[in-house]
Amino acid sequence: MKYLFYTLALSMVMVTTNAQRPPERRHHANEQSKQADDKKGPGRPSRANIEMFKTKFITDQLALTQQEAEAFWPVYNKYKNSMRAIYKEKKENEIELQEAVLTVRKKLASALKPILKSDTRINDALKVDKEFLKKARNEMMRRHGGPPPRRA
Repeated sequence: MKYLFYTLALSMVMVTTNAQRPPERRHHANEQSKQADDKKGPGRPSRANIEMFKTKFITDQLALTQQEAEAFWPVYNKYKNSMRAIYKEKKENEIELQEAVLTVRKKLASALKPILKSDTRINDALKVDKEFLKKARNEMMRRHGGPPPRRA
């Protein structure tokens, strides 16, 4: 009986020791987030690649000419920076957040009027972010084998 106990205890120690990660694979969350772009797996685009795809997508969707693109991108980048700042500052109060977003979107529309010259193209410019996110989400689901199963 004593040998059975020792054998069982030894096997439990071996199993738990085997279950531990090797020291070289242990990382803290901060180290992983700092090295996220460097250690992407194959087929996983970096943030710079995603921004490049987004730029190409928006340019194609809006059918921007070279002159329009040169005028459009500084205005659009200023808009995106304003939106980031709003989401950081006003994320606690939903009404203030929505009002600030609406104000910035109205400013974007008025700034794009001389560049895009048509209300339809301005409206498309305001919708193109959502279209890109939808396309990126669909591509991600396609690569990972479809959407997760629905819960009843």
